[in-house]
Amino acid sequence: MHITFYGAVREVTGSMHLVWTESDRILLDCGMFQGRRKETEEKNRSLPFDPGILSSIVLSHAHIDHSGRVPMVTRKNFNGRIVCTRATAHACEYLLPDSAHIQESDANYLNYKTARGALKKMSRKSDKKNRNKGIQARLKTNGHDLNIEAINELLDEHQLERIRPLYTMEDAEAALTFFDGYPYRETTAVGKEVTCTLYDAGHILGSAITVLHSRENGRELTIGFTGDLGRFDKPILKDPVLQFADEHRKLDLLIMESTYGDRVHEPVVDMAPRLKQVLNETFDRGGPF
Repeated sequence: MHITFYGAVREVTGSMHLVWTESDRILLDCGMFQGRRKETEEKNRSLPFDPGILSSIVLSHAHIDHSGRVPMVTRKNFNGRIVCTRATAHACEYLLPDSAHIQESDANYLNYKTARGALKKMSRKSDKKNRNKGIQARLKTNGHDLNIEAINELLDEHQLERIRPLYTMEDAEAALTFFDGYPYRETTAVGKEVTCTLYDAGHILGSAITVLHSRENGRELTIGFTGDLGRFDKPILKDPVLQFADEHRKLDLLIMESTYGDRVHEPVVDMAPRLKQVLNETFDRGGPF
């Protein structure tokens, strides 16, 4: 067995870990790198493997830094299933299309800026007011909506670089058809010789600790992947699970999220008074709410 870490290693976002066995390829999370565009664009656009090799994807939870590149995998030659809790599957029905909408909107706006800049260079500088009105009339409709067709035509006509979203709303909707939601503690096959069991991680609704069990060359191996772990004694969410099935208590390898591994949080019971203090301090100094 081999494991390759493609994200969230010595960095916070882009969780993605590939487990290789003789017969299966299981991807743990498929997260998007988040941050400044220049720093994340190349990372997000480059899938480091052929999606066709994957047996399954197992998602720890629905946050975009753990699920956000799923549509990039499923729109290629991915033939597996996406295994997660039922709550995570439902949450992704909202988060993935929303992610696609944001990317489409950002790409359209950047393309508009490119087209607008090109038209300004081609227009007469002496008639700035009329020039700007003409540009707006050409590139926008109803005074504020971007005329995507006109913008793309201009970019193509002048061979200007066009920004494309990582994936579209259509890609995101198609990705949702690959999801299979399961209850906590129910063991399911995620490959020919690999099973998966999910336990409550207490991070967000549906978040899970993943336990993979593999049989290879007559040997059994058990891998644990925490994903993001929640805190104890929080309202609404249940505590992270501490009691595991006997066969899952002895791990050969534990992959642990450690974003806050070097930080001691204040007790949960102290958070409400602290919030009250911050609000009062902000109000007293005339700050905005």
